[in-house]
Amino acid sequence: MTSRGGATVEAALPDRPRSRHRFAVEGALWLLNFAMGMSFFAVSPLFPLIEESYGTSSAAVSLLVGGSSLVVALALIPGGIFAARVGSRAALATGGLLMSSVVFAPLAPSFELLLATRVLFALGAAVTLGAAPAVVMRWFPRRELPVVNGANVVAQSLGVTVSLLVAAPVAEAVGWQGALLTTGVVTAVATALWLVVARSDVGSDGAAPPPLAFRDLRNTVTNRPTVLLGVGVAGGLGAFVALSAWLPTYYHEEFGFSLSRAGTVTAALPFFGIGGSLLGSWLSFRGGARQPFLVISGLLMPIAAFGTFVSDEPLLLFPSAALLGVAAWLYFPVAFTIPMELPGMTPERAGVAVATALSIGNVAAFAAPLLVGVLRDLTGGFGVGLTICALLPLSLVAAGLLLRPNRGELAASSAVGG
Repeated sequence: MTSRGGATVEAALPDRPRSRHRFAVEGALWLLNFAMGMSFFAVSPLFPLIEESYGTSSAAVSLLVGGSSLVVALALIPGGIFAARVGSRAALATGGLLMSSVVFAPLAPSFELLLATRVLFALGAAVTLGAAPAVVMRWFPRRELPVVNGANVVAQSLGVTVSLLVAAPVAEAVGWQGALLTTGVVTAVATALWLVVARSDVGSDGAAPPPLAFRDLRNTVTNRPTVLLGVGVAGGLGAFVALSAWLPTYYHEEFGFSLSRAGTVTAALPFFGIGGSLLGSWLSFRGGARQPFLVISGLLMPIAAFGTFVSDEPLLLFPSAALLGVAAWLYFPVAFTIPMELPGMTPERAGVAVATALSIGNVAAFAAPLLVGVLRDLTGGFGVGLTICALLPLSLVAAGLLLRPNRGELAASSAVGG
């Protein structure tokens, strides 16, 4: 038992030698996370083309990203419970198949059917996010958790980067439908690899998943650290999703950038987010308090966010995009690790805890880009909406300052049977 940042950390799983097969398992999980990130933002550089193709409004087309976030938010907790009930192998296979539904995007004759493929993708993402923590905890020793969580966050960030860089060029060559088809194929390949690699739900510690009682679920969902973490993530995730979704269109219309250049500039956010994820993973692996990561990210993100849209001056624009990317992903490895380190946390409960925090965060990820789209339709510009979103990460500062649970709170939240 160790103490970190005022919180007592108790390992649910002992630090014992693990099978080398865990690296193959993580490889398949990494590719699923990459495919998820690639598919999630692939539509944002294509907004103008989709608007023109279907004759939709800015508010409507923003639902392709914001609506996906809302579905993820609503489905994360049920997805985590589903994973705990059926096992991570079946849950991740189900999630991968649902995420692969974007292969049907080229067949969508209407905007509503295109949106339906995004809903199926979001359901799959929710199940995948809810199942992944159990896989990580069951296959990896405690000291490796920050590194593995960081690697999976890097996979998502790299997927987002690739999609923002290549979506517009691919669309110019084969149409925006073909660009979305590519992301679906990658996801299908990742799902097939998972089914080959994942032997069963028994991890390398040799333990089978225990049954998850309703009271365990209730205590996990409502415990104070999980809720505070969710509120903090809401601000950071809401701002990142809204800016990543709308900056390509903003640069195209306000600064006169081509769609390819606009996507390239916006891709700096997730690209430098890779560095932020690696930095957060490495620093948290070295030990120490977790909360400062939230506070630092929450302070840096608003400053950097304003720099990404107040001017097209390269000396301000590009450094701001880089800093925003680092700050927006710095805290994510810690956000996934904190629930895993709570006393009495099992792999299945950790999945539900992470799902709960991300569910709260994705509510903001739905509302923020929609808010920008609505305010743009009402005011004729992006200024008000982007300004509001730039300030949202301050919730990370509040969460980091308040997220100092004492031993009694944690023990009470983890007690089986209330």
